[in-house]
Formats: sequence, C-alpha cells, structure tokens
Amino acid sequence: MESSRLILSRMPRAYRSRSPVASGLWAALLLVACLQAPATAQDLTADLALDPAVRAGRLDNGLTYFIRPNARPARRVLLRLAVKAGSVDEADDQRGLAHMLEHMAFNGSAHFAPGELVTYLESVGSRFGPHVNAYTSFDETVYMLDLPADRAEAVTRGVEALSDFAYGATLAEAEIDRERGVVIEEWRGRLGAGARLQGAQMAALFGESRYSDRIPIGTPESLRTFTPERLRDFYRDHYRADRMAVIVVGDVDPDTMERLVRTHFSGAPGPGPTARPAFDLPSHRETRVASLGDPEVQGTSVAVVHKRPLRPLRTLQDYRAALVQSLVQQMINDRFAEIARRPDAPFIGAGAGMQTLGRTVEAFTMSARVEDGGASRGLSALAEELARARTHGFGEAELDRARRALLATYERSFNERATTESDGLASELVRYYLTGEAAPGIAAEYDLARRFLPAVTPADTAGQLQDLTRDDNRVVLATAPEK
Repeated sequence: MESSRLILSRMPRAYRSRSPVASGLWAALLLVACLQAPATAQDLTADLALDPAVRAGRLDNGLTYFIRPNARPARRVLLRLAVKAGSVDEADDQRGLAHMLEHMAFNGSAHFAPGELVTYLESVGSRFGPHVNAYTSFDETVYMLDLPADRAEAVTRGVEALSDFAYGATLAEAEIDRERGVVIEEWRGRLGAGARLQGAQMAALFGESRYSDRIPIGTPESLRTFTPERLRDFYRDHYRADRMAVIVVGDVDPDTMERLVRTHFSGAPGPGPTARPAFDLPSHRETRVASLGDPEVQGTSVAVVHKRPLRPLRTLQDYRAALVQSLVQQMINDRFAEIARRPDAPFIGAGAGMQTLGRTVEAFTMSARVEDGGASRGLSALAEELARARTHGFGEAELDRARRALLATYERSFNERATTESDGLASELVRYYLTGEAAPGIAAEYDLARRFLPAVTPADTAGQLQDLTRDDNRVVLATAPEK
C-alpha cells in the first residue's frame, strides 16, 4: 500500500532502500546522444528523454499509452492500467472507496458479467489474487494483467478488461453489497500489530495532513454505510482519460497493440473540470518521536527519518545528484555492516535508504533491528555513526570502493540487458507515468554512470549527506514487543 521509489531503477536488491516505513522505487536516465558531447549548462538542465525502444502516444481524450516490445518471458505480455487516483482523493464520506472500486472492477463490466473475468483469466493461465492483479495506494491505483501473447483472443480480451477498468465497470448495487462484506473482512484481517501501530507512526510521519486519515483500506464505518452512488461519484470524478495510462510490455507487435489501445480506449471520458490537487505534508522544526510496544511485535527496531521536499529526477543534473546520493547510501550501509559484525554490536543489522512520503516529500531513513531492550543503544549507534560521517565526511579509499561497486552494478545490468524481464520494464514505465521520472534504458544509464562516477569527490558526498540529514523535519520511530 505504499507509494515509493528507488534512486536507480536497475540497481540490484542489495542497493535498494530498506526501512520499516516503506521501500523506494526510483528511476534515473538519459539519452546516449547527450552523453557523447561535453556537458554544458543547457545539457545539465535539459529534460531527459524516454527510451527509444518505447512507443509512447496520447489519445485525443488525453489518455497516455506506452508500448515496449520485450521477449522475456517469451510469448507473454504484461498489461497495466495506471490511474492517478488513490485514497487521498476520497471525500470524508468516501474513505476506502478507491480500494473498493479496485475490487469492483473485477465484478461486472461492459465486456464481462460478474465473475466472468476472473474465470477467463484463470482459463488462459493467468494468476489471480490479492495484490497480483491490482493495488491501491494513497496516490494511485494500478491494474495488472499477465497474458499469453501468442493467443490473439486473450490479448484482445485483456485490453477489453483494461478498458472496462478505466470506464466500463458496471457497479451494480447487488455486487457492491456483496463486495462490501469482502472488503470489511479484509479490513478485519489487518487488525494485527501493524494496524495498531500504524496510526501513531503515520501521525509522526505525516503530521496534520490528508495522508494521516486516508489509509487505503478505509474505515469500517465508511465501508458499511457508503451508498452506491458515492462509489459511482468517485469513479466518475477520478477515472478520467487525462489521469490514466496504458502500459504494454512483452513479446508483441507494437502496431497491433497500438491499434487495440486506440480502439478500446478512445471512448474513455476526457479531462474533468478541475485539476487534481496535491496534498502537502506540513514541515516541522521539532523532532517527532513515536515509541510503541505491542504484544504481537516479533522484534525491536528503531529508525531515524529525515524528511525534505521531493527532488525530481528529470535532468542530467538531477541524475548526477542521484548518483552521489547512491554513493552516500552505499558507504553508510557499508559502515553499518562493519559495525554489525563486531562481537559487541549495538544492532543485529542496520541500513539506510530513500523513500517517498506522498507526492511532495522524500526521506532518508536509517533503521536498525536490535536485541529486545536494546533500542536506546541501537539508536545511539545510528546517531553516532551519522555524526561521525557528517563531521569527517568519507575518505577517498572508502569512496573509491563504493564507486567501483556501483559501476560494477551498472556494467552487470548492461551486459545482461538482453535477459531483462518484462515485469521490471513495466514497473519502470508505471513509475515514469505516475511520478514523472525519466526512463531511457540501461545503455544510457551505464554511459552516464561511467561519465559521472569517476569525478565524484569526497566533498560532493559530504555535501549530499549534510543535505539529506538536516535537523528539522526529523522523526524517530521505535517498536518493541510489549512484555
């Protein structure tokens, strides 16, 4: 249910953000042509272009589409519908309805009677289940289908299903009442330690913002009492062509897929009368603290979250900053790993990474898993290592190791580009649409890394760390078993 991002889209799992709050997904990119000439001020500020392997377009009604041929896995196609509508868009009497609408999209539509779509998907070998075919977060809803590309009827039916999600859901009252109980049971199923701790953690992270009272699952009161018309209102108001994108990645012919998209999505309703508002997170000078215990918590953890305004990744200059940030993250993580290997280590394991909070704030988070009763000692260790890095910076030898490791990651991804799976490419394009991050392909990324990494200095990394870990907008979180 989190909306998130990573510094570099093709970094392996070892480099990815790990925190108790959210994980991140970032993309960063550039055209190879831009890398062949010396950088100028204009080069550094120019917007980055989309991977030329991707066919992109926009229909007259404002709907965007992206089609990317890819042969891994063979004879499969991934279809995505990304909608810029989530729980923050709900009115007070609609809490939980963005998620409810996601459920209802599979329960009767223009091309599929209630129950028929699920049966059809299973008949053609597609997986079906929670979080497999759709998810709803604070800021977006994404529908996902994985179909056999060598069966023309299955591909056509899949595009029909996607268009039904966009503007053809029936939303019959009887089906709404039936699904209402399913979603309430889903809400009940989440009444564990996580849900009990969530409110206090969100209050600390989000403050008095709309995100604090718009958890995507909604409230039981709203789910029990909402009228079918209010669900239809949400559908009509927020599922509009200018807020949606169709993403197609797989072993397909782009011309065929473009014709299918144009045929089935040209009827989607166009832009609404008002633009979508952004809901900011208020800043705060004080450090907020949420220290929580619960009988069901299985271990003790601590985290320090440093928030700042979201920095987009759209230009060459942005990309260089992201590389420096990635090096800082790697060096901090290397230091934490070394500390964890000591016989008297203050934590079992620790890590640092980036995450997003809403559409306007990002955060650098350091977190640690500690022995029960060791929260204070673990938190002190995180703070002391951060203070050491802020005071003395990073050494040239330390930076060189991180540079070589990061460049090796790029080189490995570049060398394995022919075996890239469609799922990763589809996710990259979903992020490109939803957050505006550029997406040009691993060849451009590799060239850019080779160009910029050798020139990064200890002063660059020290400055980046200072910017990431300012003393305002800081949140400390701790969770432990209640004994």
